[in-house]
Amino acid sequence: MSSPNLIARVALVAGLALSLSACFRPLHGPTPSGLTLQTELASIEVPEVEWPLRLANAGHYLRSELIFALNGSGSEIPKRYSLRLAFTESQTSPIVDSQYGTASSVIVGGTLTYTLTTLDGSTVITQGTATSTASFDRFPQRFANIRAARDAEIRLAKDLAAQVRTRLSAVLATRS
Repeated sequence: MSSPNLIARVALVAGLALSLSACFRPLHGPTPSGLTLQTELASIEVPEVEWPLRLANAGHYLRSELIFALNGSGSEIPKRYSLRLAFTESQTSPIVDSQYGTASSVIVGGTLTYTLTTLDGSTVITQGTATSTASFDRFPQRFANIRAARDAEIRLAKDLAAQVRTRLSAVLATRS
């Protein structure tokens, strides 16, 4: 390849990069409303949800992780938004021990549907669905299985909360 051809390609790439640089807004920069993104996220209320009994633990972990992800500082920020949640969980056992006929591992799947509205609920800001999975191994000890299942639910809740926080950040960073 000749040197002028290489210089032309580098100049083309640099020109494209500079021309597109104004099209992007940094995610953690100031928002159009003038508030910081962290303040916008902290102004989201995550109300209590009456989960069905089989989802009570996972729902509790999920709500706690969302509150921490949105306002980890714990500071009292006036609420401007409300986040409504709907959560489903499933468990599958892809590997079964042929000798005992019991599952040797479990995959816990979760689907979180969320809707961010104004505090009075009159305007929907954004809505979406986040999905994730977490797995754990089963053991002969019953209490080890209970703890492993709980740890998998906590990992699932953390992952779903991180997905929702990222998606809400992207929306609120551009909302005036």
